Amino acid sequence: MDKKYLYFGILVAAVIVVAIVAVSVLPDKPAVPGVYIVYPSEKGDLSYTDSAYQGLVAAQKAISFTTKEFMPRESDSLPGLLNNISGSEKPGLVITIGFQYTNYTRQLAQDHPDIRFLAIDQSGTGSDTLRTYDITSYGDSYLAGVLAASATKTGRVGIILGMQSDLLDTFLQGYTAGVHAVNASIPIDHTYVHQYTIDGFSDPAESGRIAEGMYRNGTDVIYTCAGYSNTGAIAVANNATGEYIIGTDSDQSPLGPNVVLASAVKRVDRVVSTGIMQDLNGTFTGGEQVAGLREGVTGLVFNQKFTSYNETVNAWEPQAQAGEARYLLSRASSVQK
Repeated sequence: MDKKYLYFGILVAAVIVVAIVAVSVLPDKPAVPGVYIVYPSEKGDLSYTDSAYQGLVAAQKAISFTTKEFMPRESDSLPGLLNNISGSEKPGLVITIGFQYTNYTRQLAQDHPDIRFLAIDQSGTGSDTLRTYDITSYGDSYLAGVLAASATKTGRVGIILGMQSDLLDTFLQGYTAGVHAVNASIPIDHTYVHQYTIDGFSDPAESGRIAEGMYRNGTDVIYTCAGYSNTGAIAVANNATGEYIIGTDSDQSPLGPNVVLASAVKRVDRVVSTGIMQDLNGTFTGGEQVAGLREGVTGLVFNQKFTSYNETVNAWEPQAQAGEARYLLSRASSVQK
Protein backbone atom coordinates (compact mmCIF):
# COMPACT_ATOMS: atom_id res chain seq x y z
CA MET A 1 0.00 0.00 0.00
CA ASP A 2 1.19 3.46 -0.85
CA LYS A 3 2.42 5.13 2.37
CA LYS A 4 0.60 8.38 1.60
CA TYR A 5 -2.72 6.53 1.59
CA LEU A 6 -1.77 4.80 4.83
CA TYR A 7 -0.94 8.12 6.48
CA PHE A 8 -4.19 9.63 5.17
CA GLY A 9 -6.18 6.73 6.59
CA ILE A 10 -4.50 7.11 9.97
CA LEU A 11 -5.21 10.86 9.92
CA VAL A 12 -8.90 10.35 9.10
CA ALA A 13 -9.24 7.76 11.86
CA ALA A 14 -7.60 10.11 14.33
CA VAL A 15 -9.97 12.93 13.38
CA ILE A 16 -12.97 10.62 13.87
CA VAL A 17 -11.71 9.53 17.30
CA VAL A 18 -11.14 13.14 18.37
CA ALA A 19 -14.62 14.11 17.18
CA ILE A 20 -16.22 11.25 19.07
CA VAL A 21 -14.34 12.17 22.25
CA ALA A 22 -15.24 15.86 21.86
CA VAL A 23 -18.93 15.07 21.41
CA SER A 24 -18.88 12.74 24.41
CA VAL A 25 -17.53 15.44 26.72
CA LEU A 26 -19.78 18.25 25.53
CA PRO A 27 -22.35 19.19 28.17
CA ASP A 28 -25.92 18.16 27.50
CA LYS A 29 -28.02 20.88 25.93
CA PRO A 30 -30.07 22.33 28.78
CA ALA A 31 -33.72 21.36 28.62
CA VAL A 32 -36.14 24.15 27.80
CA PRO A 33 -38.13 24.83 30.97
CA GLY A 34 -41.79 23.84 30.91
CA VAL A 35 -44.89 25.48 32.34
CA TYR A 36 -48.29 23.83 32.59
CA ILE A 37 -51.42 25.93 33.11
CA VAL A 38 -54.91 24.75 34.06
CA TYR A 39 -57.67 27.21 33.16
CA PRO A 40 -60.96 27.70 35.03
CA SER A 41 -63.03 27.74 31.82
CA GLU A 42 -62.62 27.61 28.06
CA LYS A 43 -60.61 30.38 26.48
CA GLY A 44 -62.68 33.05 24.79
CA ASP A 45 -64.68 34.08 27.85
CA LEU A 46 -63.61 37.74 27.35
CA SER A 47 -63.00 37.83 31.10
CA TYR A 48 -61.17 35.77 33.71
CA THR A 49 -59.67 32.96 31.62
CA ASP A 50 -58.65 35.23 28.78
CA SER A 51 -56.83 37.43 31.28
CA ALA A 52 -54.85 34.39 32.50
CA TYR A 53 -53.97 33.47 28.91
CA GLN A 54 -52.75 37.02 28.25
CA GLY A 55 -50.37 36.60 31.19
CA LEU A 56 -48.98 33.43 29.62
CA VAL A 57 -48.49 35.20 26.29
CA ALA A 58 -46.73 38.14 27.97
CA ALA A 59 -44.27 35.80 29.68
CA GLN A 60 -43.59 33.96 26.40
CA LYS A 61 -42.66 37.23 24.76
CA ALA A 62 -40.10 37.88 27.47
CA ILE A 63 -38.42 34.48 27.81
CA SER A 64 -38.37 31.08 26.12
CA PHE A 65 -40.20 28.14 27.67
CA THR A 66 -42.52 25.36 26.58
CA THR A 67 -46.10 25.22 27.72
CA LYS A 68 -49.01 22.83 27.94
CA GLU A 69 -52.51 24.19 28.50
CA PHE A 70 -55.40 22.32 30.12
CA MET A 71 -59.04 23.27 29.82
CA PRO A 72 -61.42 22.15 32.60
CA ARG A 73 -62.51 19.09 30.63
CA GLU A 74 -58.85 18.03 30.39
CA SER A 75 -57.79 18.77 33.96
CA ASP A 76 -58.48 15.19 35.11
CA SER A 77 -55.68 13.99 32.81
CA LEU A 78 -52.98 16.09 34.48
CA PRO A 79 -52.36 13.89 37.59
CA GLY A 80 -51.81 10.82 35.44
CA LEU A 81 -49.57 12.73 33.05
CA LEU A 82 -47.35 13.97 35.87
CA ASN A 83 -47.12 10.44 37.27
CA ASN A 84 -45.88 9.07 33.96
CA ILE A 85 -43.17 11.57 33.08
CA SER A 86 -39.84 12.13 34.73
CA GLY A 87 -36.64 14.12 34.61
CA SER A 88 -36.46 16.96 32.13
CA GLU A 89 -39.88 16.04 30.73
CA LYS A 90 -41.53 17.33 33.89
CA PRO A 91 -42.65 20.96 34.02
CA GLY A 92 -40.89 23.23 36.46
CA LEU A 93 -44.12 25.08 37.25
CA VAL A 94 -47.81 24.19 37.22
CA ILE A 95 -50.35 27.02 37.44
CA THR A 96 -53.95 26.32 38.40
CA ILE A 97 -56.52 29.11 38.29
CA GLY A 98 -59.80 29.16 40.18
CA PHE A 99 -61.16 28.30 43.62
CA GLN A 100 -62.55 25.00 42.30
CA TYR A 101 -58.98 23.63 42.05
CA THR A 102 -58.04 24.19 45.71
CA ASN A 103 -57.97 20.53 46.81
CA TYR A 104 -56.79 19.39 43.38
CA THR A 105 -53.70 21.63 43.52
CA ARG A 106 -52.89 20.75 47.12
CA GLN A 107 -52.89 17.03 46.26
CA LEU A 108 -50.71 17.53 43.18
CA ALA A 109 -48.20 19.51 45.24
CA GLN A 110 -48.04 16.73 47.83
CA ASP A 111 -47.56 14.08 45.15
CA HIS A 112 -44.89 16.01 43.22
CA PRO A 113 -42.56 17.88 45.59
CA ASP A 114 -40.08 18.37 42.73
CA ILE A 115 -42.51 20.67 40.89
CA ARG A 116 -43.51 24.21 41.88
CA PHE A 117 -47.19 25.17 41.93
CA LEU A 118 -48.91 28.55 41.68
CA ALA A 119 -52.54 28.34 42.85
CA ILE A 120 -54.40 31.50 41.84
CA ASP A 121 -57.61 32.45 43.67
CA GLN A 122 -57.03 29.58 46.04
CA SER A 123 -56.59 30.17 49.73
CA GLY A 124 -55.19 27.90 52.40
CA THR A 125 -51.84 26.58 53.51
CA GLY A 126 -48.98 26.92 51.10
CA SER A 127 -45.64 25.11 51.28
CA ASP A 128 -42.08 25.42 50.03
CA THR A 129 -43.21 24.48 46.52
CA LEU A 130 -46.84 25.67 46.60
CA ARG A 131 -47.82 29.33 46.51
CA THR A 132 -51.48 30.06 47.10
CA TYR A 133 -52.30 33.46 45.63
CA ASP A 134 -55.63 34.72 46.88
CA ILE A 135 -56.86 37.75 44.92
CA THR A 136 -59.45 39.49 47.05
CA SER A 137 -62.08 41.46 45.15
CA TYR A 138 -63.61 43.25 48.13
CA GLY A 139 -61.97 46.62 47.46
CA ASP A 140 -62.69 46.92 43.74
CA SER A 141 -66.23 45.61 44.34
CA TYR A 142 -66.64 48.33 46.98
CA LEU A 143 -65.71 50.90 44.33
CA ALA A 144 -68.13 49.23 41.90
CA GLY A 145 -70.81 49.70 44.56
CA VAL A 146 -69.91 53.38 44.94
CA LEU A 147 -70.18 53.79 41.17
CA ALA A 148 -73.54 52.00 41.00
CA ALA A 149 -74.97 54.10 43.81
CA SER A 150 -73.65 57.29 42.16
CA ALA A 151 -74.93 56.42 38.68
CA THR A 152 -78.38 54.97 39.41
CA LYS A 153 -81.33 57.10 38.38
CA THR A 154 -83.98 54.73 39.74
CA GLY A 155 -82.40 54.26 43.16
CA ARG A 156 -82.19 50.49 42.70
CA VAL A 157 -79.06 48.48 41.74
CA GLY A 158 -78.22 44.81 41.29
CA ILE A 159 -75.51 42.18 41.15
CA ILE A 160 -75.41 38.91 39.19
CA LEU A 161 -72.97 36.26 40.44
CA GLY A 162 -71.92 33.12 38.58
CA MET A 163 -72.49 30.88 41.61
CA GLN A 164 -72.40 30.90 45.38
CA SER A 165 -68.94 30.46 46.87
CA ASP A 166 -66.62 32.07 49.41
CA LEU A 167 -64.80 33.80 46.55
CA LEU A 168 -67.99 35.27 45.07
CA ASP A 169 -69.27 36.27 48.53
CA THR A 170 -66.34 38.70 48.59
CA PHE A 171 -67.73 40.47 45.51
CA LEU A 172 -71.20 40.63 47.05
CA GLN A 173 -70.03 41.94 50.42
CA GLY A 174 -67.71 44.55 48.92
CA TYR A 175 -70.35 45.76 46.47
CA THR A 176 -73.02 45.95 49.17
CA ALA A 177 -70.71 47.93 51.45
CA GLY A 178 -69.84 50.38 48.66
CA VAL A 179 -73.46 50.96 47.65
CA HIS A 180 -74.60 51.54 51.23
CA ALA A 181 -71.63 53.76 52.03
CA VAL A 182 -73.06 56.20 49.48
CA ASN A 183 -76.72 55.64 50.30
CA ALA A 184 -77.82 53.08 52.88
CA SER A 185 -81.40 53.11 51.61
CA ILE A 186 -80.62 51.78 48.11
CA PRO A 187 -82.00 48.23 47.65
CA ILE A 188 -79.68 45.69 46.00
CA ASP A 189 -81.09 42.88 43.87
CA HIS A 190 -78.74 39.89 43.82
CA THR A 191 -78.97 36.46 42.33
CA TYR A 192 -76.85 33.62 40.91
CA VAL A 193 -76.74 32.35 37.34
CA HIS A 194 -76.48 28.80 38.73
CA GLN A 195 -76.16 28.90 42.50
CA TYR A 196 -74.43 25.57 43.11
CA THR A 197 -72.42 24.83 39.97
CA ILE A 198 -69.62 26.45 37.97
CA ASP A 199 -71.93 26.25 34.93
CA GLY A 200 -73.02 29.67 36.12
CA PHE A 201 -69.88 31.12 34.57
CA SER A 202 -70.72 29.84 31.08
CA ASP A 203 -74.45 30.49 30.59
CA PRO A 204 -74.94 33.93 29.01
CA ALA A 205 -78.54 33.10 28.08
CA GLU A 206 -79.52 32.63 31.72
CA SER A 207 -77.58 35.71 32.78
CA GLY A 208 -79.44 37.70 30.12
CA ARG A 209 -82.78 36.40 31.38
CA ILE A 210 -81.88 37.44 34.94
CA ALA A 211 -80.78 40.90 33.77
CA GLU A 212 -84.06 41.39 31.90
CA GLY A 213 -85.98 40.61 35.08
CA MET A 214 -83.90 43.00 37.17
CA TYR A 215 -84.31 45.82 34.68
CA ARG A 216 -88.07 45.26 34.56
CA ASN A 217 -88.16 45.58 38.35
CA GLY A 218 -86.56 49.01 38.22
CA THR A 219 -82.88 48.16 38.64
CA ASP A 220 -80.83 50.26 36.24
CA VAL A 221 -77.21 49.38 37.14
CA ILE A 222 -76.06 45.74 37.41
CA TYR A 223 -72.66 44.53 38.59
CA THR A 224 -71.95 41.32 36.66
CA CYS A 225 -69.61 38.79 38.34
CA ALA A 226 -70.12 35.70 36.23
CA GLY A 227 -67.26 35.23 33.76
CA TYR A 228 -68.47 34.51 30.23
CA SER A 229 -72.08 34.76 31.45
CA ASN A 230 -71.52 38.51 31.78
CA THR A 231 -71.93 38.78 28.02
CA GLY A 232 -75.61 37.84 28.27
CA ALA A 233 -76.40 40.68 30.66
CA ILE A 234 -74.34 43.12 28.59
CA ALA A 235 -76.26 42.12 25.45
CA VAL A 236 -79.56 42.88 27.19
CA ALA A 237 -78.31 46.31 28.30
CA ASN A 238 -77.08 47.00 24.77
CA ASN A 239 -80.62 46.55 23.48
CA ALA A 240 -82.23 48.82 26.07
CA THR A 241 -82.17 52.47 27.06
CA GLY A 242 -81.00 53.78 30.41
CA GLU A 243 -79.75 50.43 31.68
CA TYR A 244 -76.11 49.92 32.60
CA ILE A 245 -73.52 47.30 33.50
CA ILE A 246 -70.36 47.19 35.60
CA GLY A 247 -68.15 44.40 34.24
CA THR A 248 -65.53 42.25 35.96
CA ASP A 249 -62.09 40.68 35.61
CA SER A 250 -61.04 42.52 32.45
CA ASP A 251 -62.07 45.77 30.76
CA GLN A 252 -65.43 44.82 29.25
CA SER A 253 -66.33 48.25 27.88
CA PRO A 254 -65.68 47.10 24.27
CA LEU A 255 -68.59 44.67 24.69
CA GLY A 256 -70.93 47.52 25.55
CA PRO A 257 -69.41 50.89 24.64
CA ASN A 258 -72.58 52.75 25.59
CA VAL A 259 -73.68 50.70 28.60
CA VAL A 260 -70.61 49.37 30.47
CA LEU A 261 -69.81 52.11 32.96
CA ALA A 262 -66.57 50.50 34.17
CA SER A 263 -65.05 47.13 34.99
CA ALA A 264 -63.70 45.83 38.28
CA VAL A 265 -60.54 44.25 36.91
CA LYS A 266 -58.62 41.39 38.45
CA ARG A 267 -55.05 41.30 37.13
CA VAL A 268 -54.79 37.56 36.73
CA ASP A 269 -52.56 38.23 33.72
CA ARG A 270 -50.03 40.00 35.91
CA VAL A 271 -50.05 37.24 38.53
CA VAL A 272 -49.53 34.55 35.86
CA SER A 273 -46.70 36.34 34.04
CA THR A 274 -44.92 37.32 37.28
CA GLY A 275 -45.16 33.78 38.63
CA ILE A 276 -43.66 32.35 35.45
CA MET A 277 -40.82 34.86 35.36
CA GLN A 278 -40.00 34.22 39.02
CA ASP A 279 -39.94 30.49 38.42
CA LEU A 280 -37.60 30.82 35.45
CA ASN A 281 -35.21 33.25 37.14
CA GLY A 282 -35.06 31.21 40.34
CA THR A 283 -36.85 33.62 42.67
CA PHE A 284 -40.15 31.74 43.00
CA THR A 285 -41.15 31.07 46.59
CA GLY A 286 -43.99 29.12 48.13
CA GLY A 287 -46.29 30.13 50.95
CA GLU A 288 -49.49 32.14 51.12
CA GLN A 289 -50.12 35.48 49.46
CA VAL A 290 -53.19 37.70 49.55
CA ALA A 291 -53.45 40.77 47.32
CA GLY A 292 -56.11 43.19 46.23
CA LEU A 293 -56.79 46.87 45.76
CA ARG A 294 -53.88 48.18 47.84
CA GLU A 295 -51.38 46.04 45.90
CA GLY A 296 -52.77 47.08 42.52
CA VAL A 297 -53.89 43.56 41.62
CA THR A 298 -57.51 44.75 41.43
CA GLY A 299 -59.05 48.08 40.53
CA LEU A 300 -61.82 49.87 38.67
CA VAL A 301 -61.21 50.73 35.01
CA PHE A 302 -63.62 53.25 33.51
CA ASN A 303 -65.16 53.24 30.07
CA GLN A 304 -63.93 56.46 28.44
CA LYS A 305 -67.55 57.44 27.85
CA PHE A 306 -68.23 57.53 31.60
CA THR A 307 -65.07 59.05 33.07
CA SER A 308 -67.21 61.79 34.59
CA TYR A 309 -67.71 59.39 37.52
CA ASN A 310 -63.97 58.84 37.93
CA GLU A 311 -63.30 61.63 40.41
CA THR A 312 -66.31 60.76 42.56
CA VAL A 313 -65.41 57.08 42.78
CA ASN A 314 -61.68 57.61 43.29
CA ALA A 315 -62.43 59.77 46.32
CA TRP A 316 -63.74 56.61 48.01
CA GLU A 317 -60.58 54.54 47.44
CA PRO A 318 -59.17 55.06 50.97
CA GLN A 319 -62.45 53.78 52.43
CA ALA A 320 -62.40 50.85 49.99
CA GLN A 321 -58.87 49.89 51.02
CA ALA A 322 -59.71 50.22 54.70
CA GLY A 323 -62.84 48.13 54.25
CA GLU A 324 -60.88 45.47 52.41
CA ALA A 325 -58.31 45.34 55.22
CA ARG A 326 -61.07 44.90 57.83
CA TYR A 327 -62.71 42.24 55.71
CA LEU A 328 -59.49 40.25 55.38
CA LEU A 329 -58.77 40.54 59.09
CA SER A 330 -62.27 39.34 59.92
CA ARG A 331 -61.97 36.45 57.48
CA ALA A 332 -58.60 35.41 58.91
CA SER A 333 -60.00 35.51 62.45
CA SER A 334 -62.95 33.30 61.49
CA VAL A 335 -60.63 30.77 59.83
CA GLN A 336 -58.45 30.55 62.96
CA LYS A 337 -61.53 29.77 65.04
